[in-house]
Amino acid sequence: MEALLTRADQRLAKTPAWKTFLVVFVPLLAVYLLTMDRANLEQGVDAVAAALPAWRLTQFGDLDLSQFADLPWVIDVDGRFLSNRPPGVSWVATPLYWLFGRQSFAGSVPSMLPATATAAALSAGAVGILHLALRRVAAPGPAVAAAVVFGLGTSTWSVSANELWSHGPAQLFLALGLLALAGNRFLAAGVAHGAALLIRPITAVIAAVTGVVYGWLTRSWRPVILGGLGAVAGLAVLMTYNRLVLNTWSPVPASYGETFVERARNQSVLGYLGDIFGMFLHPRYSVFVFSPFLLFTVPGLRAGWRRAPMWVKASALGGIVYMLIHLRLNRFWGGAEFNYRYPLEMLTVLAPLLYLSWRAWFDRASSGWRRAFAYSVVISVVVQFVAIWIEFTNPTVT
Repeated sequence: MEALLTRADQRLAKTPAWKTFLVVFVPLLAVYLLTMDRANLEQGVDAVAAALPAWRLTQFGDLDLSQFADLPWVIDVDGRFLSNRPPGVSWVATPLYWLFGRQSFAGSVPSMLPATATAAALSAGAVGILHLALRRVAAPGPAVAAAVVFGLGTSTWSVSANELWSHGPAQLFLALGLLALAGNRFLAAGVAHGAALLIRPITAVIAAVTGVVYGWLTRSWRPVILGGLGAVAGLAVLMTYNRLVLNTWSPVPASYGETFVERARNQSVLGYLGDIFGMFLHPRYSVFVFSPFLLFTVPGLRAGWRRAPMWVKASALGGIVYMLIHLRLNRFWGGAEFNYRYPLEMLTVLAPLLYLSWRAWFDRASSGWRRAFAYSVVISVVVQFVAIWIEFTNPTVT
């Protein structure tokens, strides 16, 4: 493994960042497009409900989904049938529906292919951008290798790139925010975070915590003020959309916001701790079971934290607080049959710290443990590949 990283680094050491971006992006995009879910109603209800407004907007110029009124996540708002998905996840799919899917229908719903191709492209873009952020803490070769492992060894492949969940688009904008923060472009980071919360509103936690922590670490108000302005702009767009379309100023539609509040009120301490444990080690839904290579970042966390630049620390704390709040509001297993999806945003903003932690461990590890890590990478990729091809039909949709 070390020899492979060394040879890759030697080849890529003088390669411009945009070229190494393509080295990551193009192969991952090809893999994602080849393996993405081409089904329609067999896709998750979230993905279908996110795709329908994009199709309707390009076909008729409105958001009326009355012809799909019986589908989950299509809600009645004062006699109008609308999707309750955040608007950003539908907006990102609009271009491909405009180009390729305006007249396409497959069965009782429009073709999901433009939406799924959007998910594949944005997920590959997210990993490519993440590699650019990793180049701030690693040489080009290891940054490329780490990004590819992330792209194939986490459920970014089997979830984000497989259907139009909110995770892939959110990961893209969080990665952009991470890269902007690494370059002290605080307003750009805030705008990227604002775009992410249009897709997945709870990522506002990442924006808030990251900005405040970075401001505290640098003893400067600039990250807080400029980053906050960008994020608040995204929140204002979301709230305005919800008011105009869903008749509520709330960032989350009433159709599912109550369940979050009720869970936060009623969940016991043991239940909460069980969710945290389950996120990491549950045999069907956890990060370490489906991406075991991440286990090898744990021994070096302390050393990685000491080595980490302030932007890495701030982003990591933002991701951790985000996940802790998320687990208080929602179930850790994400309604899936297997695998994990909720931790994807956290893993994206944690990636630079995880790389530094892995590097600190790897530099001291014996050859046997290094081989074990290599095997864990292979297992992670195989597990994610298998997860894609195990068909899951949601009985509430078919």
